[in-house]
Amino acid sequence: MLAGLKPSEIWDLELWEYNICIKVHQEKQMQHTVQAILTGYYCAYYMNGGKKAKNPNELIKQLHNKKSFKQSFEDGLKAIERFKCIERAEIFDK
Repeated sequence: MLAGLKPSEIWDLELWEYNICIKVHQEKQMQHTVQAILTGYYCAYYMNGGKKAKNPNELIKQLHNKKSFKQSFEDGLKAIERFKCIERAEIFDK
């Protein structure tokens, strides 16, 4: 599954719908990463009595400043082939 979508569902989407699904999935993953960073910070803070805990703000800023990924045409074709293989495998599993 890619971004919570089954391969058969991907083919039913318009390109703009697919792009929105991927964007929302990326934002959700980023929120999970931010939560993990903050959890690690607070664990270190309370375990060490507030000493030596590195401030998480710099890591979170780096995460948000990351450039978005641009996919080449060839990579797009490879992704389509992967979806087709997964879809064929799902058909055979039934």
